[in-house]
Parts: sequence; structure tokens; C-alpha cells
Amino acid sequence: MIETVLLFTAFLFYLLSFILQLRAKDAKAKAPRYTLFAAALLHLALLAARSLIAKHPPFTNIYETFLLLPFLIALRLVFSPGKISRSLQAILTATVGAFLLLALFLPADLKVPKALMPALNSPWMYIHVPAYFFAYMALIVGVVYAVIILTRKRTASPAALRELEQKMDAEIRICFFFLNLGLITGAIWAYISWGNYWSWDPKETWALINIFILAFVMHLKHPTARKKAWILVLTVISVAFTYWVLSFILSGLHSYT
Repeated sequence: MIETVLLFTAFLFYLLSFILQLRAKDAKAKAPRYTLFAAALLHLALLAARSLIAKHPPFTNIYETFLLLPFLIALRLVFSPGKISRSLQAILTATVGAFLLLALFLPADLKVPKALMPALNSPWMYIHVPAYFFAYMALIVGVVYAVIILTRKRTASPAALRELEQKMDAEIRICFFFLNLGLITGAIWAYISWGNYWSWDPKETWALINIFILAFVMHLKHPTARKKAWILVLTVISVAFTYWVLSFILSGLHSYT
């Protein structure tokens, strides 16, 4: 019960912050930031409550993903306000709220806390899983820049477009690093748990495909902001397929949901 109350209340505060951000005339307006900070605190309390109830960190199933991933995005908003434009803050706040709204309406059986499987009781879980979450967080921020680039008119200011491209490139580098870190630590963890580094499990195979897709950014013969933006969009679609779709349509070593 307390978990649902915190989830709903955090969502309301994110929604309020989003509305205040849209209405604010000054980029330094305090009301949107105060409500965003309050929402993040409630969100943190929600994660703590889930951890206590489940007796493990909140990143072992689909429902907990919808709680933890948006919290990382919220932290970006809270601790780097000067580096994120007001419009992007509003978009990311709406994204965080959307994740929590989805979490509210997930089927009840996906929300039931379950004991960790023996293979998950490993210190490597605290490196492997967070690495992917940091990658996904950067990917979401980066794809917002990508969408803005793709929807900008070709007559837009070259300087403004270049600034967006640089910010998108920074998120791509962060995402690429953590995707690789997640894959490498996952292989080590697999060797410790199952005796081999690679099993061609659907999720681990598609995790490698995600890296290959994003790596195209670094191999473009004539890189442009729009080309890189499209690759980032394709990476988001592939990652979403990997994490959520595969969890429901294919069984494998990573079927913990």
C-alpha cells in the first residue's frame, strides 16, 4: 500500500513540475525546481520502500525497471540544471512521469516481489545491472536530442544544431561505454554462475546487437547530426525490444521477470 501511495504521489509531483516548467517565463524559476526536487525525494523513498519490501535492490524485474530508470533521469535533472535547457527539462520530466504512470498500470503479477534466484546472488549484479541502467539513462537523454535534431528545419541555425549535436554525442559516448561495461561484466558473471562466458541467450545476443547498432555512429564515412540521430533512434528501439519484448516472448537464462 505504501509503495503505491508513494508511486502515485511522486507521479503527481512530477506532473506538477512539468506544468510549472511549461508556464514558467524565467528559466531560473524556483517553483518548478522545488517541485522536481520534492518529486525526486518521494521517488527515492519509493525505491527504498520497494527495496525493503522485496529485500533486494530495485532492479530485478520489469516493474522495478520502471521505477529505477526514471529516477536516474530525475537525478540528472536535479543535479545538472544549468546544463539542460528549460525545454529539455520539461521533456525529460514528462518522460519520468510517463514511466511512473506506466508502472502504476502494470499488471499486479509483475509487481509482486520475488526472492532472487541463486544466480543473481552475486556482487557482479551491483556492477552489471547498474551499468546498463546508466547506459539506458544516457540513451533516453540522447534520443531526446536526436528527436529535436530530426524535427528541426534544415534552415535552423547551424550553431544551434551543432550545440545539439555535441550534447547528443556526449550522451552517445556515455551510453556506448556503459553498454560495453554491462556486456563485459555480464560475461564474467556468466562464467562464475554458469561456467561459460557466452551462451547465445536471446537477451545477451541482442545486447551485443545493440552495441553494434550504436557503433555505426563511429563508422559513418560522412557523419552528420541527422545520420547520428537516426542511429540513436534505432538503438532505442533495439534496446526497448531487448529489455521489454524479449522478456515476454522468449525464455532464456535472463527470464527473471
